[in-house]
Amino acid sequence: MSALEKYEYAVTNLPASGGDGCNLALLGAANHGVYAGIDPQQIHDDLRNHVHGSRHVSDQEISRAIKKAQHDKGDNVVHYNFEEKKIRPVFNSEAARNKIIALGAGVEEADIWEASPVRIDWGHKEDPINLLSHLYQDDDLIFMGERYSSGKLGKTIMTATEWQQYFRSGGKTLPHIIPNPLTGEKGLTRDGKPTLRGDSCIKSFRYAVVEFDNISREEQFAFWWGVNLPVAALIDSGNKSIHGWVKIDGIDDTETWTEQVEQELFKNLLVPLGVDGACKNEARLSRLPGHQRDNGRRQRLLYLAPDGRRVDNENS
Repeated sequence: MSALEKYEYAVTNLPASGGDGCNLALLGAANHGVYAGIDPQQIHDDLRNHVHGSRHVSDQEISRAIKKAQHDKGDNVVHYNFEEKKIRPVFNSEAARNKIIALGAGVEEADIWEASPVRIDWGHKEDPINLLSHLYQDDDLIFMGERYSSGKLGKTIMTATEWQQYFRSGGKTLPHIIPNPLTGEKGLTRDGKPTLRGDSCIKSFRYAVVEFDNISREEQFAFWWGVNLPVAALIDSGNKSIHGWVKIDGIDDTETWTEQVEQELFKNLLVPLGVDGACKNEARLSRLPGHQRDNGRRQRLLYLAPDGRRVDNENS
């Protein structure tokens, strides 16, 4: 029998749910469908239409079976390997993004929260304090402020410890943060002007900011669940996008950042997947969780993993 014939037979002969091996049969049918090259959504619809029995089988259970089948086949992982310094495999960008999103089909904000290695069980006012305490060393110099605020030591640039003291004493939250720590010394902007918060002022190259501006929030949740990248934090921007902080290891200078992050990671992988290409620079701003925007919505920390992990850690 061909893979397609095996798939059709498995779908039409699912055992009844409620103790007769339905769960295993779902995975078997999903495996046949994946190997036959059938679209994941079609597999989901076929299984949904043929499931029967006394136990309710949720859409999420069906989606998990399909995701596991894709993972076992090995064609669902499109990721950057920071140790080997290369992207693998060569891929069709649109098809790859659709596969990644299919892996996270049905995932909601609550699932992202539940998967967070650091349990986010504090109030929103403590978001910036916990972000700082988990992702930074005490003496790391961090910029926080408005988009066009200048870098000023002791005001918009302080150590992680000083910022935590500031927030604990009731200091107001600020809209933006530069995730990568600064040197505290002046560098030059691209226009040749002196600055304390530009790309030339980065001391530690730890995080790349990744965001979409062309897909729905639901698709963004699904993407972050399905993609195999070391995610340190996911932040609700308080608008339409989720900001992902991808943990970067082994980069010590601007030249290496340009080669490995701007060229390899962004140009060759993330931008073809639909990520905003303007996010690739070292001193890129991200939204600071805990701040309330003018639209009334709050920027919130959704996921926190200091060591950087794939969000769907069951398939790591």
